[in-house]
Parts: sequence; structure tokens; C-alpha cells
Amino acid sequence: MISTTTSSSITTTTTTAMTTTTTTTVTTTTTTTSTTSVTTTTSTTTKTTTTTTATTSCISPCICAGVASYTQWQAYSTDGMTMTISTSGCNFVQTPQYYTSIGGTSNHWSLSGYDSIYSPSSTSFTIYSMNMAGWSSSTMVSYANSYSWNVYWVGIYD
Repeated sequence: MISTTTSSSITTTTTTAMTTTTTTTVTTTTTTTSTTSVTTTTSTTTKTTTTTTATTSCISPCICAGVASYTQWQAYSTDGMTMTISTSGCNFVQTPQYYTSIGGTSNHWSLSGYDSIYSPSSTSFTIYSMNMAGWSSSTMVSYANSYSWNVYWVGIYD
């Protein structure tokens, strides 16, 4: 009699602002072969375990921060650009105060208006930016991509 057992395990962990999900999949395959008469028995067992840490509301003060990629900038009007930033991963239960700054490799010093927050909610907000040099909106978006003008943001409430 020949007996073979194969076992494999895959563990995946995903973490967002306040939720951790761990999924473990274990697969075991057993094959038995008898030499007196050809008998093959194959048994496959699959076990999946999912553990989720409950999402809780922030305890005062609630603070969440992130970086919105420069690739999210879109042209606005003839001489500006805009970005809507998702904060849904923060699980805010009320609309926080949002604060922004812009970082990049060059020329972000010439931007204005990006620290004025529009349409704030518990899941997103929008910013607009113009520049002091008179660039067109398409030039601004091109520079945003060339110079990696990421938006650094913080949301907070008591």
C-alpha cells in the first residue's frame, strides 16, 4: 500500500484603518494506493477560517491621515485642477475637519487654494488648486504628474 499526503496553507491578512481581516486556507489531499488490487482513494479536505476584528468608531479625538496620489489630479476650468479624496477607510462617524498640504519634487510652492476644503463629508472631500504663474489647467496636471504633487491630508474630530 502506498499512501501520500499533501498539505498546503495560504494565509492572507488585509488591514485598513480600523479593520483587520485574516483568511487562512488549508488544503490537505491524501491519496492511498493498494498494490494487491488497484484501489485508489483520494480525499480532499478544505478548511477556510476568517477572522475579522470589529470596526469600531473612533474614540475622541478621532484622527486619520493619508496621502492622495498625484495621479488623481484632474483639470478644472481653464487654469486650475481638482481632486476628490476618499477618506472612507477611516470609518469616520461624523464629518471631521480636514487639513491638507502638497509635497512633490519641484514647483509645488507656486500652488494656491489646495488648503481650502470643499464638500467635506465623513467619506471624502474635494480641493481645488490654482497657480501663481498663470499655467493652463492641462499644464498644471502635467506638472502634477511630472513633479509628483501628492496631497497629504489629516481628518480629525472631537
